[in-house]
Amino acid sequence: MSGQARHATGPEPTPADGSLVLFGGTSDIGLAIAEALLGDRPGPVTLVARPQSPRLARARARMVAAGATGVRVVGLDVRDLDAHADAVDHAMHDPRAPQEPVRTVIIAFGVLGDPEAAWQDPRRTRAMFTVNTTAAASIGALVAEALRAQRRGGGPAGRIIAVSSVAAERVRRSNFVYGASKAGMDGFFIGLGQALAPEHIRVLVVRPGFVRSAMTVGRRAGLAVDPDRVAGAVVRALDTDRAVVRVPRIFTPLMAIYRNLPDRIARRLAF
Repeated sequence: MSGQARHATGPEPTPADGSLVLFGGTSDIGLAIAEALLGDRPGPVTLVARPQSPRLARARARMVAAGATGVRVVGLDVRDLDAHADAVDHAMHDPRAPQEPVRTVIIAFGVLGDPEAAWQDPRRTRAMFTVNTTAAASIGALVAEALRAQRRGGGPAGRIIAVSSVAAERVRRSNFVYGASKAGMDGFFIGLGQALAPEHIRVLVVRPGFVRSAMTVGRRAGLAVDPDRVAGAVVRALDTDRAVVRVPRIFTPLMAIYRNLPDRIARRLAF
């Protein structure tokens, strides 16, 4: 999927009102995107996160400061796949405002882990795929159905913002379990966007490179960016009909080259 991917039906106008739902309610990237969207259009926010997370209070405070007209929390450990349906239903239907449509859903949870332990310990391999691939696809499918029902009921189409990674575009030896798990997630949301396009439900796949966040503390990488830069790129992409946005922008030509390198050359690259 090139950086010039477009939705066949053209861009869907931003819904005039509605709430924002963030799956991965303590994610630095997800919160930054939510803040940027609230700055443009305040509204109610639902954070879906582990209820015992020590970062939840700060996440709630950030949403209020950004302009959320109300913040509620739906508890969910995404590893509990059987709990997904109830949690998504609760997140997408605010009992305090049953007529409030959902404007934007951000899916921003994931795990990085130790890249060497991830392939040498099958339990860690399964855990990474459970969160990054299976849980993301499960929640994405449930959210899509909720937005379709909202659309059929005469409400706005809504949109899904799925946070993937440039690691998904071509799996590298240095973090191949993470990259492979994100590749599965990425492909699902690309396809979901194509499937939902006839109903004008927008899916934007976000492929950041290394982002300075709580998940990457203690790690270093080139071309690193802050969550706010990712958020700015997302806001700009939403004003177009793009299906994919890479951050920083330099990754668009870089990945176009890297994806097409012969394996014998790609294996020699030390990154």
